[in-house]
Amino acid sequence: MINDKEVLESGDFETAKAEEILLKFGLPCIPENIQAVIEQHRTLQQPEEFLGMFETDSPIELSRQMKEREIKRIVHAEDPSLWIYTKLAMTLADFMNISDDKKADLKLIMLYHDLGKVGIKESREIRYVQRKELSRGKLYKVAKWHEGKRSQDIEAGFRANGLSGRKLEVFMTVVQNHMNTSLSEMSGPKLVELFKGFGKSDEERKQVAELLALTIQVDGNACLQTELCPDGELQSPKEANTTGEDFGKIWAKYLEAKKEMGAT
Repeated sequence: MINDKEVLESGDFETAKAEEILLKFGLPCIPENIQAVIEQHRTLQQPEEFLGMFETDSPIELSRQMKEREIKRIVHAEDPSLWIYTKLAMTLADFMNISDDKKADLKLIMLYHDLGKVGIKESREIRYVQRKELSRGKLYKVAKWHEGKRSQDIEAGFRANGLSGRKLEVFMTVVQNHMNTSLSEMSGPKLVELFKGFGKSDEERKQVAELLALTIQVDGNACLQTELCPDGELQSPKEANTTGEDFGKIWAKYLEAKKEMGAT
């Protein structure tokens, strides 16, 4: 699945821990899944020069460091490790008000959806975006366009988990579109244009759009943020949405716009 064949040979401990985690989430302990866990565990989602900020459990000390470094908001404040974020997303999927089958689908998608962040090489453009975000006081490791990376590996992982045919297409489409995080804010015509690529019929498009909406919810809920207020206090700027109700509004907006546009 991946080029680094040493990942699974690097130690029985990592493999055993990966298997333990997969069993907890009801996912098979196959090589592809084990590798996905290990690779993400080794991947940082914060710039290395800021890792010291995550070593303290004291809000007062974190507030002090944020002031000192002129950081107004930390994105992915849950942990510098990509795996901790993925694990949190998979945990949150179990608390969604959806069927067990959809929970299982979500957990598998969350296991692979950010695999494209692994191995992203720092480019001039990424360095520019990183500096720009830091100048705005926003801290996170830029992984621009990761949703289009490692597609072959992600597909191989899904196939190893038994996916094929239309279901495989649905999962891959969801992964490739999971950075469309503002579906509920999109205009009707933009939804029509986006959903057009989700299938040949509304039945197929709805299948993708519903799973995508759930994926975006879990993805967003797992991404913890810490904001530094003017008074020096720290706060989380959002609350979790676990109901899955947004999809009904999104789909209704799509259907209304489609009707008005006379689209097929």
